[in-house]
Amino acid sequence: MKRQIRKAFCTILVFLLLAAVPSTVAAETALMVGDEKVSTDEILYLLGLELGGSDALAALAAKEMTKEERAGFLSRVSMALLFSRGAVLKGLHLDPKIAAQIRWNQINLLANAYIASLAPRLAFGEKELKAYFEKNREKYVRKSSARIRHIFITSGEKGRSALLALLSGEDFFSVAGRFSEDPDSSVSGGEAGWVEEGTLAESLDRLVFSSPLNTVVGPVEAGAGFFIFEVLERQEGRSLSFSEAKKLITADLEKAVLAGEASSLGKRFPVVSSPDILGRFPVR
Repeated sequence: MKRQIRKAFCTILVFLLLAAVPSTVAAETALMVGDEKVSTDEILYLLGLELGGSDALAALAAKEMTKEERAGFLSRVSMALLFSRGAVLKGLHLDPKIAAQIRWNQINLLANAYIASLAPRLAFGEKELKAYFEKNREKYVRKSSARIRHIFITSGEKGRSALLALLSGEDFFSVAGRFSEDPDSSVSGGEAGWVEEGTLAESLDRLVFSSPLNTVVGPVEAGAGFFIFEVLERQEGRSLSFSEAKKLITADLEKAVLAGEASSLGKRFPVVSSPDILGRFPVR
């Protein structure tokens, strides 16, 4: 059975421009463009990209391809190489944005490869997860949450007008559509869904988790404006069971391993950070 290989020229081009890595195993040369050689291992890798990253599937597909299909695939690879050479001739690789893409694609590729090399240390057993859970139970809680709808306005006077409309019996949905200056709440009739305690501005958070249900409250000044809100439902916080917290525990342990690894590497390659510079970017 002949397997039809879909054309993924862009994938090949990106790989060759940004992430080409020479094969560490001696292999035959399948293609030459100028003085640049492409090994059979690299061709199988590129073919594997088209097939979802499977080397075994790539080898099988290569055997099942017709001579014309193989020639067509190599033609697409050679075109990518020719265009990459052409880009260098035009100096496109010196463009700051393109240079940044090349640099950071390589960095991300190597960083992901390094993380993959840590796989044995990131494989946590059930016993280890449970032990960590028992020592850190207080971390794994579901905070209190409330389902609210709100109207956001930038002036107290406009807020009072919106509140008066609600107290006069106008539907919250229509008042939000008329008055709210937050595009999302204006379109949704004020529906904001569920919010966790501690995620809102302090003045607003305190009222959301203490006000009676189904009661319009506000205008409350918070941040850059005023809020009128109504709490529709509320759920009390509680501790999570081990099964509920398992994914969170795994993520925390992974973060700890990666942070430790970064700290160790940082001793060899000191990090100098200048956050203040970010605030001096010119507005374009």
